[in-house]
Amino acid sequence: MPKTEPFRAWATFQFTGPSGRINECDVLIAVPGGLYLLELKGHPGRVVNHGDTWQFDGDRVRTIRNPLHLTDLKAKELKGQLERAARALGMDPRQVPFVKPAVFLHDPGLTSELDEFQRSSVYGRNDGVSGLPKIWDELLSRPPERENWRVTPLVSQRLEQLMQRIGISHSTAHLRFGDDWKLAPRSLDAGPDWEDRLAVRDDGLVPESGRVRIYLAGAAASEEQRAKVDRAARREYQVLQGINHRGIVQAVQIREHQGGPAILFRHRESDLRLDAYLDAYGGRLSPVVRLDLVRQLAEAVRYAHHRSLYHRALSARSVYVSAREDGSEPVLRIADWQTAARDFETTLHRSLGDTPLDGGLIADTAQTYLAPETEQEFTDQVDLDVFGLGALTYLLLTGRPPADRRSALLERL
Repeated sequence: MPKTEPFRAWATFQFTGPSGRINECDVLIAVPGGLYLLELKGHPGRVVNHGDTWQFDGDRVRTIRNPLHLTDLKAKELKGQLERAARALGMDPRQVPFVKPAVFLHDPGLTSELDEFQRSSVYGRNDGVSGLPKIWDELLSRPPERENWRVTPLVSQRLEQLMQRIGISHSTAHLRFGDDWKLAPRSLDAGPDWEDRLAVRDDGLVPESGRVRIYLAGAAASEEQRAKVDRAARREYQVLQGINHRGIVQAVQIREHQGGPAILFRHRESDLRLDAYLDAYGGRLSPVVRLDLVRQLAEAVRYAHHRSLYHRALSARSVYVSAREDGSEPVLRIADWQTAARDFETTLHRSLGDTPLDGGLIADTAQTYLAPETEQEFTDQVDLDVFGLGALTYLLLTGRPPADRRSALLERL
């Protein structure tokens, strides 16, 4: 970039969003045409997609979800924090430009076969052979899409003040879980009130891996919202105590984290959510394997019900798959029990989660798997799970979700 205003960049920084989420960012770039938050991926080889699951075939096979969604979340939270900082400094928050997210695949030899939907806001090197739009020529050097997105020298200088005000830093305190576990700097997945990070522990004896779900109780949240998030975390941990089945995720421990209450689950780095697994490997699965996956799910649900444990929001997002590197020998595990209900035999906890489901804890993409009576009072907990099992069976046998949106599912029923 030219060494003059308004060209400016901030690299490898983090900031805390209003939700309490610790956002790790690769590069924020200010150019005359706008303010861009870039997520960098340097995987080599060839990239193809199956839905929003990307597969890189290079020195080894890597599977990721399209990172644009998480980058968009970071961009929205960053703009919100910059606007709050502007008000605190007596500036007009309307002068904070729009923060546009983009993904930059920067390996020099990468070739892209992403389809037209997944190519959106994805760029390659200016001197590369990827076939993607060029990062400088077709993004950073272009004029602004809207005039109020333009970054002037004055706006660029103010951005420096605002970035300092929101406290961008390189602290790694949030990447610890207790004394032993290290968390990955990148989120594995995220929802409105939570985020997942991979965790590793290597104390010199036996290396272990896991997944930590951090329930975000941000400083800007109301007392009621913080209490709701705390209840969801405690519920997910409590309902899984004493549950020991290969088809149900294991909750190892719960503790307070910088972002909020956090739970450590057993997890391998190569584990994929069911929808991502089917996107990547569904074409290789025989009918026998598909039926076995249905049987695994049914056995896990039956085990849970025999112990008075009810998930109530089964969906493709709430199931993880462990498999070999080629996708063979899949084993399913049901996760995401924050909306669960359980009846205990002891008097210590009569029941947990015996109220209607809180829709705020359920991801939007799960809505097409939920029974029509899900949010009603006095619904039969067993019926909700059997409906979810049927909806997931449809996905496993056909490779398609039951519907593309909630209203279409209701119409179909």
